[in-house]
Amino acid sequence: MRFIIISIIYVAVFSSCSSDEIQKYPVGSSFIENDIQVRIIDTFSIKTGTFKLDSLITSNTNRILLGTVIDHDFGHLTAQSYFQVENSNFSIDHNAVYDSIGFVLNYDRYYYGDTTQVQTYRIHRLLETVQPHEGDAFYNTSRLDYVSESLGEITFVPRPNRDTDSLYIPMSDELGKEIFNKILDNDINNSDDFTQFFKGLTIIPNTSLNSHVLGFNVSTVTNTEKNSSMRLFYTVDDGDSEDNSYYIDFTISSPGSQFNAIKTDLSSSTLGDFEDVETIISGNDTDNLIFSQAGTGISSRIEIPSIKRLKEFSDVGTALSAELTFSPLKGSYNNNNKPLKDSLSVFIIDHKNRILNQLTNINGDASYAVLNQNDDEFDSQTYYSIDLDRYVEEILNSTYDLNYALMIQFIDYDKTVNSVVIDNNEMKLTVNYLNY
Repeated sequence: MRFIIISIIYVAVFSSCSSDEIQKYPVGSSFIENDIQVRIIDTFSIKTGTFKLDSLITSNTNRILLGTVIDHDFGHLTAQSYFQVENSNFSIDHNAVYDSIGFVLNYDRYYYGDTTQVQTYRIHRLLETVQPHEGDAFYNTSRLDYVSESLGEITFVPRPNRDTDSLYIPMSDELGKEIFNKILDNDINNSDDFTQFFKGLTIIPNTSLNSHVLGFNVSTVTNTEKNSSMRLFYTVDDGDSEDNSYYIDFTISSPGSQFNAIKTDLSSSTLGDFEDVETIISGNDTDNLIFSQAGTGISSRIEIPSIKRLKEFSDVGTALSAELTFSPLKGSYNNNNKPLKDSLSVFIIDHKNRILNQLTNINGDASYAVLNQNDDEFDSQTYYSIDLDRYVEEILNSTYDLNYALMIQFIDYDKTVNSVVIDNNEMKLTVNYLNY
């Protein structure tokens, strides 16, 4: 019925409407005896808030995330990474001599925060096998025990956009010699032998610094270019003048054997602490702002209860189109260290903030919040838009009172820590509604 009606009303001429009134567009009675009206409505009441998901899966992301960022709105964030390493080749020439050991971190070009600031990473040996305590995945809230004394550290200023650059963390020669001798003496000759002896590693940033979070490459293929790995160097003196330096790379054993622990202290932030996933901090209590951040589970909630009142116009009607627009807070983003994403994920949630499904359009395809940005000196045309056609129709046609809301989150929420601050004052739902 909806698509037949649309074909009829193409003869009508549409014009813009004020947000202070409803525009009516009657279609001639030669088409149908009853009046048909198209109303453009953009005065819906909208309830907003911020909540925090209990946990997010952060294994199988193929990215090591490391760093700390202190933010007035989002608190004190720390990203720490855990992983297991191994190798399938344990052959060393008996004339070999141990040289050194360290960990190579290759940038994958992701960064968030101020990359002009110094940071320190410390690497520690794990006391536990890299296996989930429950289920088959690790979460941003997962933790494993490790030796308090570090195996090595590096202090640096990053250069994440340079393809040829990487970080090298020198590690304890005591450990390096022990691994080398065990391989040489055939005490370690396969992956199982090695993982029983060496459970894994964790890299921890200096949590007292307000700096940045960086992404580093992860691949389980030993010879992958620009992979991150523990590297053991040795030499073989065979009496010639050629380079006789060699190394063994211990790469992350599987995608599920690496995860990022991401925690945030919100005690001194704009939001404050959340008691549980059902806690909603109203936008009225945060200066008409709501917040979303990847990695931590902080999510924006948008509820539009007045959609149901469209039925008051007529017993029979349909939403021809529906669009929600909102703007990021001016001054909360920039192109250098806090860029806006081209699109954001939108999920339908219930009254307890439980995710029901991803928002879709009339065709059943995922519907995203899409960035619209015109570069002008006042930044006046930067906003996100969401196609809510199917969402509005579902609410209108349901025989139940659907207490739905929308959740705004990042598409890559499991492997980044990007954030967005949304200005409620710039939020509006516009519906073209046909009653007949």
